[in-house]
Formats: sequence, structure tokens, C-alpha cells
Amino acid sequence: RSKHEEIELVSLEEFYQEAPPEISRPAITLSEPHQQTLARLDWELEQRKRLAEKYKECLTSKEKILKEIEVKKEYLSSLQPRLNSIMQ
Repeated sequence: RSKHEEIELVSLEEFYQEAPPEISRPAITLSEPHQQTLARLDWELEQRKRLAEKYKECLTSKEKILKEIEVKKEYLSSLQPRLNSIMQ
């Protein structure tokens, strides 16, 4: 058994619909199962790379938003003493 058999790949229909022609190469892969499997693994790798990059971008955005929230919390917590002094 090969390691790639443990990976759940997209269906063939979805692969040929979504994968770009330079990866799917239908002229070759439709008649050769081994080349088809290699192409599907290449497509899986490309998708995973794209998703990993998107994940990193989302984490960066999340960290930025959390920092903004913390700054706003500090500002709001500093308002109470100011309001008390104004009221007095």
C-alpha cells in the first residue's frame, strides 16, 4: 500500500471541473490511471498550499483585530476615572 491511498482526494468529476488544464492534463490522465493519480495529488498539494496561505492571512488578521480590541478596551477602561472626575 502507498501513503497516498490514505489521502481523501476530490472526486474525478470535481477534479476535472476545478483543476486547471496544466495540472489535470485530460488528454493524458483520462487514459492513464497512474498519471491521473499523480495529477490529482498535484492538485491536492496546490489546494493545500492555497488554504495554508489563506489560513496564515486569517491568523494575521485575527491577531491585528485582537490587538485593536485590546487597545479599545484599555481606552474604555480609562474613561471611567475621567468621567468620575468630570462628575465631581
